[in-house]
Amino acid sequence: MVTIVRVKSWNFLYPNIVNFITPREIPVDILKDADVVVGWGHTFYFVYNVLNEAKKVGTPTVLYFIGVDYLRWHYNPIFRLFGYQYQKLLTKKFVKIVPTAFVTNRMEKELLKKRYGLNSYVLPHGVDEIYFRLPNMSKHFREKFGVDGRIVGYISRIHPAKGLDLLIKAFAKISNLDNDLVLVIAGKGDIKYLKKCLNIARKIDIADRVKYVGYLSEEDKIGLIDASEVIVLPSKFAGESFPLIVEEVKARGKPLVVTNYGTLPFRVKNMVEGVIVNANPNSLAKGIKHALNNIDSFKIVETPRVWSDITKEFTEVLQNCI
Repeated sequence: MVTIVRVKSWNFLYPNIVNFITPREIPVDILKDADVVVGWGHTFYFVYNVLNEAKKVGTPTVLYFIGVDYLRWHYNPIFRLFGYQYQKLLTKKFVKIVPTAFVTNRMEKELLKKRYGLNSYVLPHGVDEIYFRLPNMSKHFREKFGVDGRIVGYISRIHPAKGLDLLIKAFAKISNLDNDLVLVIAGKGDIKYLKKCLNIARKIDIADRVKYVGYLSEEDKIGLIDASEVIVLPSKFAGESFPLIVEEVKARGKPLVVTNYGTLPFRVKNMVEGVIVNANPNSLAKGIKHALNNIDSFKIVETPRVWSDITKEFTEVLQNCI
């Protein structure tokens, strides 16, 4: 049984980057009765306070590290300087109280061991079984959204760190490859930034080749993946630990073009499962052009895992902690 308890807290600056949320009161009685307490994310002081209290009362603790030391390469110089020092300090504090750790990828496992001396289990996130079960949904997507031609797809949160503006500029450079080439954008988020990106498309005269379809259901997302020649992740965010869309695209057997930020270069086998590029329009354009011109040469060599398998492995580790 999983117990969820809402705890009142104090929330300070930048909750999504360097999280200074701290609980007003920790439910000690609940921690005492728990078989194990699992923390999520090592940049959250709230998580540290709860796990530290659990350790004091003798309850086993586990932590899922997400984005080990990523602030060291953050695009914002303030977060890169001060945020990284905070993140490093808090990681050291976690290492002292957490005997069992998870990471989503091999890169972070190596970082955690090399820099902090902590062994960890590599346990990626899983994909829903629907990604393996559904038939090809390309026709469904095209008919529903009225999209024709060869599609370059973007499926992600709409945020400056995700690099959609870079993708639009890159698409302009390769749009003359084929008269029916179209960029389809899916996701939700920063409306102001989205308007800025679509305005870029208008200024460079490719607005008629760029289509925004909003937030998609799982079936429609699968439809876009199936209909696309390639899915592009133009991220310039160093905290890209495990964007699930990589696994979802792989599950549908489609190639990806990804930037060399975070763990993305370790998630896609270059020139096999897709193309790894620098986070700038020229490099993105070259990568997309190569993918489009060699679309039949790519193959997925590392099949994603489904959530039921991930859950089973996670549970087995937790049982050994009790």
